[in-house]
Amino acid sequence: MTWAQATILAGGIATLAIYSFLIKENPFYRTVEHLFIGIAAGLLPILTLKDFLWPNVLAPMVGANSVQFPDGTFSEPYNPWFLLYLVPLLFGMLYYALYIPGYEWLAKLVIGFSLGYSAGLAFKGFFAEMIPQLASSFKPLIVFRGSEVDLFESFNNSLFVFTLLAVMLYFFFSFRTKKFGVARVAAAGRWLMMVCFGAFFGSTIMARMALLVERLDFLTNSWLKTVIAVVTQ
Repeated sequence: MTWAQATILAGGIATLAIYSFLIKENPFYRTVEHLFIGIAAGLLPILTLKDFLWPNVLAPMVGANSVQFPDGTFSEPYNPWFLLYLVPLLFGMLYYALYIPGYEWLAKLVIGFSLGYSAGLAFKGFFAEMIPQLASSFKPLIVFRGSEVDLFESFNNSLFVFTLLAVMLYFFFSFRTKKFGVARVAAAGRWLMMVCFGAFFGSTIMARMALLVERLDFLTNSWLKTVIAVVTQ
């Protein structure tokens, strides 16, 4: 048995173990689930060190990111300013002060800094996402293509604006909406939201079905053929 065949066999067994949960929860499923979680937990620090800390932090600090040519020169000179990376590294290690009796308060400094930094990024991301959406919601109800009216684009924009206003009206509770047909517009907004939620749910189901089709293709083609090849050897 080759290494590639062993990998395919292990992948097929793990796939069957995961899908056995559809029948009921069983030890076969729990074993593979715990194995997957353990592998993921062990792989994450390795990938963090290999793909982030070493190339971006540690290698520049020790000068390992520069290549030495045969004549003794380097591709880039060593920059001692990279040693300043030690400051945030030491500051982040204050997290472990939680395990030192009497110095637990030092960890609160890192936690407070992390919360403030995360809050700033969240606000920045919110405005970076919301402002373009607000700007793109102002659409012309009548779209001209040269001297003619584009009926399809005009209808599309009108439907978009009506949907936007109807949904906003549905969540507007400052006054009663039982007069002047406002209640019907709000009800239309509710139905339009249901259509949107149904489309999201349908796209989620399609994504899950795509994953299922890929696994079934793997089991019926690669894995089954490998099992037959190994058994008949």
